[in-house]
Amino acid sequence: MEKQSVVLRFPKALLEKVDKYKEQKGFGTRTQTIFHLLQVALEQSDNRNGK
Repeated sequence: MEKQSVVLRFPKALLEKVDKYKEQKGFGTRTQTIFHLLQVALEQSDNRNGK
């Protein structure tokens, strides 16, 4: 799998929500949490679109 680095800037309020989710779900890092949330959102989007 080819990988690419991305630098992102997030609103502080959004990162606070990510950090809260991270603690609730037991993720080790903010990055792991963001990857998880993106994956879940993309899967849900695929399911809604009938894929």
